[in-house]
Amino acid sequence: MKKTRTLKIINPVMFLLVLYQGITGFLRYSMYEHFRAVHPVAGGILITLALVHLALNWPWVKANYSGKKG
Repeated sequence: MKKTRTLKIINPVMFLLVLYQGITGFLRYSMYEHFRAVHPVAGGILITLALVHLALNWPWVKANYSGKKG
């Protein structure tokens, strides 16, 4: 799978997971059993996808934050 296609899949999934983490974190007391069961798993998936996202974009990160000017 090409890098761009992979990012087109990963980015929206990460966005949805961030929203999910925020919502379940905010409502953790009203839906505690769901929060306890799913929130940590979704967080692990989010962290994994974030690391994949960073690895796929590493050349851009390196080029923009390496400290070498022009």
